[in-house]
Amino acid sequence: MDAVRCFTRNCAALSIMAKFSEYVFKAPLSPIDDLLVHTVIYIPEKILAKLPPKRVRVKGKMNDAPFSLAVQYRKSGRSFFMVSAPLRKAAKIKIGDDVGVQFSLVDSEKVELPEELEAVLEQDPDGMKVWKQFTAGQQRSLAHYVFSVKNVDSRIKRAMFLVNKAKSGAYDKPHRKNKSTD
Repeated sequence: MDAVRCFTRNCAALSIMAKFSEYVFKAPLSPIDDLLVHTVIYIPEKILAKLPPKRVRVKGKMNDAPFSLAVQYRKSGRSFFMVSAPLRKAAKIKIGDDVGVQFSLVDSEKVELPEELEAVLEQDPDGMKVWKQFTAGQQRSLAHYVFSVKNVDSRIKRAMFLVNKAKSGAYDKPHRKNKSTD
């Protein structure tokens, strides 16, 4: 039986209970062969069995370092949190270290914005209109670009750049190579 999937009437109740729960576990930081990230923390099956049967976003801490991530599901059945180099550094962990993890579920449609991006959007009605058409995932990705710098002036420049680029239509469709012309 797949512990992550739920096919009974209790799915809705499970989702509601999971939303208000805090989950705590300890697991080692493990290497993974992936293009985007090189380390993960596998989530124990007993925790996965309590989570809703859909992709979920969480907020929590790894060794007191805050994080906001999505649970990554693989066809192999293993589920994990991707641990980036900045998160490893903040949590002071390396491959093989046991990591204390605590998290709770958050609304996947809610996106935290840096105040610089909020200010730019509030002052630009056309930019706000375009912004509201993006999916939560697209918004989160673009907000991360602004969040990723510490300097306030750089964050303002990035926010203005993103909003202007969005208004130009640059983010309307994925830019993929046409397979027939490769």
